[in-house]
Amino acid sequence: MSEYTILFADIAGSTALYESVGDTRAESIISKALERLSSIVCQYQGRVIKTIGDEVMCQFDSPTSALQAANHMHEYFSNHSARDFEQQLAIRIGAHVGRVIDSGDDLYGDTVNVSARIAALARPGKTMISETTYQSLPDALRPSCRLLMETHVKGKEQPLKLYDAVWEQNDQLTRIASGPRSQLTGIVLALEYNGQRKTLEAGSLRIGRGTECDLIVEAPQASRCHCDIRHSGYKFSLIDGSTNGTYIMQNSVELFFHNETVPLQQSGIISLGQMSSQNARHLIHFSIEQVQS
Repeated sequence: MSEYTILFADIAGSTALYESVGDTRAESIISKALERLSSIVCQYQGRVIKTIGDEVMCQFDSPTSALQAANHMHEYFSNHSARDFEQQLAIRIGAHVGRVIDSGDDLYGDTVNVSARIAALARPGKTMISETTYQSLPDALRPSCRLLMETHVKGKEQPLKLYDAVWEQNDQLTRIASGPRSQLTGIVLALEYNGQRKTLEAGSLRIGRGTECDLIVEAPQASRCHCDIRHSGYKFSLIDGSTNGTYIMQNSVELFFHNETVPLQQSGIISLGQMSSQNARHLIHFSIEQVQS
């Protein structure tokens, strides 16, 4: 077995792209975008292992090369995608360092699985890396990374610490920290369920079938106290403590979480105990909004 940095780069919003421009045009755009991603990988001495739909999986000998390639990918799509593809595209990236099984044509193992999982948690326009990757970076690159969360990942007994590898000068958190405080007071999470609307600005909110919950959801597979949503700093996290787990749809990807903590991104759907397709009457829609004075 060899140790590599495995990186997944996924084109965000591809489902909406197919709906807006049609299958033929969308397929052409995605194909060209993947070619551009592959070209950037090669520029940083990486190896493209395969493309999976709208996603590219690649391997680097060092986390430094992987992070430099990721930064280049974001910069390119931020500055040139609207011109080159007639569409503004963004990507989300996840990376993890570890041992892999190299069959020559493909890579397998826990490192690959964890990297893919991390990429699915990243927001469009962001790179998320594991603590192992962070610790493997040279001292000069670590200041560009900040601890984002600690969460359980399927197949791992211990929770993973995940870092946001900031590539942009005008990162949202920088804007919040340096912007006029008289105009911006924070963010709020809005939840909508069957005509009910709940908001959370601070503290926590409990969801479940029990009458003691802040948002009562009568889903058939929901637990009495199914999950909590907590606000900390500039993020909201869902903490599942249920019997049947929670499904969260974000960035057109639905993932299952059981006794895990997961960050909520800009908007999405929460389904208690069942996949959203099987729980249409009891879906919770959420969105995170900035609050201005």
